[in-house]
Formats: sequence, C-alpha cells, structure tokens
Amino acid sequence: MPSFLRHPVHLVVLAAGRGSRLSVGAETPKWLIEVGDRPIAERQLEGIAAAAAAGAVASVRVVVGHAGEAIERFLAERDEAVGVVRNPEFAELNNWWSLLRALRELPDEGPVLVINADLLVEPEHVAAFVEAAADGDAEGLLCVDLERPLTDESMKVSRTADGLLERIGKVGVEAPAGEYIGMLMARGGALRAVRAVLESFVGDPGAVNEWYEGAVGRTAADGVAWGIWAMPSSGWVEIDDDADLDAAHDLVGAS
Repeated sequence: MPSFLRHPVHLVVLAAGRGSRLSVGAETPKWLIEVGDRPIAERQLEGIAAAAAAGAVASVRVVVGHAGEAIERFLAERDEAVGVVRNPEFAELNNWWSLLRALRELPDEGPVLVINADLLVEPEHVAAFVEAAADGDAEGLLCVDLERPLTDESMKVSRTADGLLERIGKVGVEAPAGEYIGMLMARGGALRAVRAVLESFVGDPGAVNEWYEGAVGRTAADGVAWGIWAMPSSGWVEIDDDADLDAAHDLVGAS
C-alpha cells in the first residue's frame, strides 16, 4: 500500500453494445467473447482486482444491455462485488447513454474510471492505469497508444503544445498523436463537464448516435484539461469485427 493518499475510483465497464459486426452469436455479449480460452471480462476483472487490492478501486459497475442476462450470470458465478446497471435502450442510443446511466448512480465528484468492454488488454496494464488515475491529480485522464500506426477506424487523439487533449475522434483530427484505447478517468470539474454534455443529449434526436468520446472532445474544446497516459505497450485490441477477433487470438497466442 502506498504511503501517499490515494483517491479510489468508481469503475464502470460499458458492456451494453451488441457487436453486430461479429459472428460470435447473438447470445454472446462482447465482454464475454473468449480469447485464448478466457473471456475479455476475466482479463479486465483481473486487472481491476489487482488495483483494488492496492486500494485504488472504490466500486465496480458493469452496464449491460444486449445479452445482459449472460453477463449477470457470469458475475453471479464469480461471487465478486460488481454491481450491474441495466440499459434497456442499448439498441436505440449509443454508448453515451450507457455511461450517463452509470454516472447517475455515482458521486458527482467521482473519480469515475471507464473501460470499454471490447478492449482486450493485459491485466497489468488495466491495473497500472487504474492506479495512475487514483494517484494523480489530473481531473481528466485518457489512456492513449502513442506508438501504433493509425487507421481510418482509430479513435484518434491530438495534443496541445503542453501535452493535453486537443481533439478526439475518428475523423476531423489533424496531426493525431495517437489512439485512444478505451480507458479514461474523470473527476471534479472534468466529470461535471462530461456529465453536463451527456445530459444535454437526452431527448435530442440529433444526439442518438453520439459517443461518450465526443462528449469528452466537447469539454476539451471548452477548456477542460484532459491529461494523456501513454499506454506502455501496443499489445491490445479493440474487438469490433471478426478481423479484430482474429488479431486478438494472434496477440494472445504470441504472448
């Protein structure tokens, strides 16, 4: 246990999406896809448990929607202190609504740490990011791969001259420095700002397909300081389609 003061995070896994570009079957949510004989969920939860043992986690919640019953059974069998937030509108509204539903159950000041359920990543990197978020004084922090070559599908990130987030998105990001991999933390002013943007999406027909990453980008444009935490390795995969799943199997097999 560190001698300095930690600020344990309220951790949220966004696992409500369907994964329509994957052929794993309608009854399998993305979080439970097996890679190397282990679900993505097990790798993430192992990292979360390591951070929790070090005093960096205050609570854990998983937002469920598509095949949510399977996730709830999985969690019940593990006998872990993981809460469930149900999102019945998962097929109608994008991931911003999943995050907002979770935020409405959490302290206004946070800190809140978000992990995308389709992120295959080594447990030690999850633990390292959670502990860095709990230990640091940044109000906002994004995990970014600064080394991997970018593609059209990359969630690109550009930085200001002093190294903070400037823009984030798949398009419209000039001179990107790296790729957001699907883990972030917000507290205090950054969290309040993101939640205010998300709340503004409610009831707006034009916001149905917004992303929570877009809300983060809006707050950065308004002056919220988002720090960048450099991913120590490019050994991760965001599993959106069957090609990504093949890459994940290759990555696990090579490790």
